[in-house]
This record gives sequence, structure tokens and C-alpha cells, in this order.
Amino acid sequence: MKKRKTPELLSPAGGMEQLKAAVQNGADAVYMGGPAFNARAKADNFTKEDMEEAIDYAHLRNVKVYITMNTLIKDSELFKAFSYANFFYGIGVDALIVQDLGLARLIRNYLPDFPMHLSTQGTLYNKWAVETVRELGFKRIIPARELSLEEIKELAEECHKEKPSGNKGKNCQVEVFAHGALCMCYSGQCQMSRVLGGINGRSGNRGLCAQPCRLPYTDDKGKTSYILSPKDICTLEHIPQLAMAGVDSLKIEGRLKSPEYVAVVTSIYRKYLDMYGEEGYVKVKASDMERLLQIFNRGGFTTGYLFGNPGKSLLSGESPKNSGIFLGKVRAVKKSSTLIDIDTDRQLGIGDGVEIRGETVTGNVLSYCKENANGSFRIGDIKGRVSPGDKVYKVTDKALNRDAADSYRDDYRKKIALDIEFTATGGRPCKVVLREGQYTAAAEAPSPPERAEKAPTSEEKIRRQLCKLGNTVFEPGRVDIKTDDDLMLPLSTINHLRREALGRLEEVKLASRRKPLSEEESLEVFRMEELDKELLQEDVRGKYIYGSRGISREDVMGEYETFLPIEVFMERPDLREVTLPYILNVSRGRLDEYVDLHFEEIVRAVRKNGILIGNIGWIKRFRERGIKVYGDYGLNVYNLQSKKALAEIGVETKVYSHELQRSVASGFPLMITEHPIESSYIVDRKGVKYSIVSSCSGDKYLVLLV
Repeated sequence: MKKRKTPELLSPAGGMEQLKAAVQNGADAVYMGGPAFNARAKADNFTKEDMEEAIDYAHLRNVKVYITMNTLIKDSELFKAFSYANFFYGIGVDALIVQDLGLARLIRNYLPDFPMHLSTQGTLYNKWAVETVRELGFKRIIPARELSLEEIKELAEECHKEKPSGNKGKNCQVEVFAHGALCMCYSGQCQMSRVLGGINGRSGNRGLCAQPCRLPYTDDKGKTSYILSPKDICTLEHIPQLAMAGVDSLKIEGRLKSPEYVAVVTSIYRKYLDMYGEEGYVKVKASDMERLLQIFNRGGFTTGYLFGNPGKSLLSGESPKNSGIFLGKVRAVKKSSTLIDIDTDRQLGIGDGVEIRGETVTGNVLSYCKENANGSFRIGDIKGRVSPGDKVYKVTDKALNRDAADSYRDDYRKKIALDIEFTATGGRPCKVVLREGQYTAAAEAPSPPERAEKAPTSEEKIRRQLCKLGNTVFEPGRVDIKTDDDLMLPLSTINHLRREALGRLEEVKLASRRKPLSEEESLEVFRMEELDKELLQEDVRGKYIYGSRGISREDVMGEYETFLPIEVFMERPDLREVTLPYILNVSRGRLDEYVDLHFEEIVRAVRKNGILIGNIGWIKRFRERGIKVYGDYGLNVYNLQSKKALAEIGVETKVYSHELQRSVASGFPLMITEHPIESSYIVDRKGVKYSIVSSCSGDKYLVLLV
């Protein structure tokens, strides 16, 4: 039976150990970052020197490497970023993951055969964005994590449509997050970390997110909880649905995670992707799900928005940290809490990490563990206050971590089948030919072999020598031996030819490097594109109206231009002369449906004013109808090249990225989320208050600075 097509398995590599963990446990591709311009600046990451070693390690084992350059980039940084991309191009990186449209423009124009993937930071969520994304030079889309399975399928169908020959908008791929941490805000649209740390704080769009969504907040009823902290997503059981929806790549989140985490998650997803490929279904064992939960979870897992809005079940619950696995409750406390008895039917051992949650949270790595006669366990040395009835969780499993570490310590654990052909016929020199996929290499002896005076060399002996692949990434596949019957073939000759052919095959596999631009050519790009010039931010002090329809003409008059939701603009013809309509940065859902349903009416209504759009999804449809399109802050124009990139597709930038704002005032948007926040405001630990406003469509929630 023909195997079903399975999505690529894409794993995170925050450092060299994580890379090996991913490769040795079955990843088809890895994504990693360097010391700059990537959204996980706090990961170990790779130096330029490490990169070549890492890429060779992966490519030799048929694993692709994608480099994350997925942050917004200042004008003063663009030449350095482009030079960095040129370096990656030269050392054979398979693709770049990019957010910044300015950097994408430079790569598209000067390194046109370097594949780019649009980061989830690009906030793409509807099918109408696909053709624009192609025009901007992207070969793969990583859409917003808030999409349903049906929306992913619709997006994939649009991406996979073949385009007429010669059309630069060729078909592209879709990559979705399958496992790991979720953001509360639509990625690319969050300002909370930057603003909470002062206006020049740790920006998520600049790779330094401080994760304010993982902090406690108090709502308007006085309840304090982790109201912005989602669980991690797990789609293991839904691999068939994702594959049949047309997903090209399943991505595991976690460049800040340990190599053991990468090993465990990658190996389990590999197992069930293979099961789907062979059998057409997935039946997940409870033991595998438990391993996933044990290695890391936040109050269990969620399927995110795959099957609709999960509401409160999306949240991580009482803690934003690793929850571990529930063991049982404390039965008794011995010797001033250093030893405790717990009721559990799970295994425990010295070296496991436990956490006890009662009035306080305490725990330790176990230095003592013994099973009691009554079925309970006595464990220690426990520090802190513990009481009978407290809940006990295992947050680390020594055996699981040990096995995970063992899985990637052998660089030659993962093997690739190699077809071997040996010929020694017709008086010609011995020859070894190796074939692996599209790669071929050969080695030939300098002279023909001698005739045997006594016993000729048997085919079995030849086969045994050819199959001695030892500490290489290869294992024997098909072995084809053709020799005359009366030859004496020294085993040393066969060994030499095998080693020589293997060396050449490795060279062929690693010869995927391209010719980068020379220093002179790069400097010419610098001069032509005037990369020493900076975007002069026009301080558009627009007044945004969000959810309210009950507004008067006086509300929209004043010192600043007023931007009105398109729904309100359509309902209030009396306000059209003094406002500019906008489509919210995230129109997915009801707003997309509204605009699509009323598109012709909207086109007529906005023909004079134009329309302000903060997402690439609606640009092309309005431009095709001759409507003036203004770029809103959601497009994250952060440099002059980004402004040029949008101008080339007919967009005049009006409001630049909020990352450029040096001050913020009341009403400044910090987040836009799909999750319904059932409170009119929230207050953080420092007493700062944030208002919660729903959009006009009623299915988006904005967190605004009060």
C-alpha cells in the first residue's frame, strides 16, 4: 500500500544539543536562530561559527534548516541584517523565517532564490492574504495560531492553487503550530511587554518578550488569577485531520526548552506521523500522552482554536508554569516536614522533582524515596510547610530525562539507507558506487584485480566489507555485487574504496552551498537602497474609535483625525466626511464575514475617503477595485524598506508600527485576543489598570492602557 503523504515535522533548536535531539529523534527540519534578529533572543542560539557545523550536521542526515530572522528591524540595523541573511544564503540554509517586510524586500530583490517563510508574527489569518504574500516573495505561510481546522484547510487550498506559468505568485506552503506554548495576543500585535517595561522595554516584536501574559491579574470582581495565560497546545491526536486539511509542516514550539523536551516531543510526534503515513489513523497510547504531559504542560493541554473558541478551558488555571503530573495527596508529615507520606499509584524515584501545593507551594528533587507497606510512598528531603491533604505533583522525571538524553548523545543513532553497487568484471578496475536519494558518489581502484591462484574472494566477504559503515550516518540498503568468478580481491582495497566513496558522498550532500553576494555587491545594495537613510516617522495622532456605535458628530471632531470601524462608518453616513474608516488589524471571523458580505457597498462608500487597513488580508481586494489603501499600525512598518515594500503593492503607509512610538497615552492598544475576557478591566501586580473593550464585531477583545 502506498504511504500517505505526511506533513514535515519541524522541531525547535535553541542550541546544538537541542538540534541533535531533534535530528536524532526524527525531525524532518529544524528551526533555529542566531545571536540577533530572532524572536527568541534569550535562547542559547548559534554563533555564525556554530551555524556551519549545525547545518552540516543536519544536512548530512537529510534534515532541513530554517533560520529565524523574525523580528522587526530598525533602519540602522537593516544592512547588518541583510548581510546576515547573505551569510545564511551562502552556507546553505534552506529558508529564512521573516517578519519584517523591509528585510523581505531586500532578500526578494537581491537573493531571489533564497526561500522565505512568513512568520506567525506577520499575523496572517485569511485566504485573501495569500496572493499578496506571494507577491511579497514568501514561499511558506505560518498563519495565526487562532485558526480553526476549517480555516486552515481553506488557507491551504488557496496556497496550493497552481498559478499560470510566468506568474511570480507561485503556490506556497502552510506551516502550523502543533505543540507548545500559545500567546494570548495575536502574534505580531502585542505591545504589552514593551509598554510594561517602560516604552523602551522588552518588546515581543524585537525578540525580548517578558511574557506579561503569564502574570496574575485582578478582574473587576476582585478575583486574582492568570487570566491571560493559555495552556500549551497539543494536536497529537489530530494529526490525520491536519494532514488531510493540507498542512505542509507541523511545528513544535520551544526554542527556550531543554534538549530533553525537544527529544521527547519530537520522538512522539514522529511516531504518530509515521503511524498515520502507514495506517491512515492515529491511536495515541496513554503512556505517550503522559510522557508529553510529564516533560512540560501548563494545567494540561488544549487543542487551541482548531475546533472553535475553547473559552475558559484555554487558560492554564492556577499556575502559568509547568504543572507536572498529579501524584496524589499528602497522607502524613514526618520529622518537621522533611519526610512525608503520599498516597499515589504512580512510580517515584530518587532524583525525581516534586511540587507540593497547599497553602504554600514547595518542593524539591527527591533525595529519599521508599514505598511503604500500605502502598504509599515516603519521600524527602522536602523543604517548606506541608500539611496532610496537600496535592503532590511530579514536575520532573529523572528516568524520562535520562532516556531522552541518551537518545541524542550518539551522533550516529539515526541511520539512512544507502544503496551499494560493487563491480569487478571484464578486466576492469574494481568500482564502488553509492546511491542515497538524489546523491551519488563513486570510487575506483587504480588498476584491475589479479586472478586468484587458489580460492577467489567470495561474494559474502565482499558484501561484509562493503556493509561495514561503522560510525557514519548510513546503513546498508540494497547491495548489488557483480564480479568475475576467479578474482582475488584484497579486503583492504574494498575497504579503501568504500571509505573513499563515503567521503565523496558526504561532500556531495554538503555541497548545497550557494554563492553569496560579495562584499562589493553588498555595498552596492547599501548604496542603491540608501540603507543609511531612516524612516522619518510622521506622528499621526489618530483617534481610534473601537467598540462603541453610540457616538455623536462631536465625538469625532477635534484636533486629531478620527479612525472609525468600518461597521460604524457604514451605519453612520453622517460621519463619513470627517472620519477615515478602518478594518481592525485582526478581522478574522465576524468582521471578515461582514466585509465579504457587504464588499460592494463598502467599495462605494469608501471610494472618496479610502480605507485604513492593518493587515495584508484585505489589501489586494480593495486595490483591485481602485480604492486608496492606507497602511495602519498593524502592518508594523518599522523601516523605510517596509514602507517601500507596501508602496510597491499599492499601500500608502499612514500609521507606522507602534514599536516606533516614544510615548503612549490612555487608550493605547496593548493586545488583541480571540479569548473572551469577561471583565471590564484588569489590574496588574503594580496596580496598573487596563480596560477590556470588545470590537464592533463582538468576537475580539482589546486590552487598552487606561
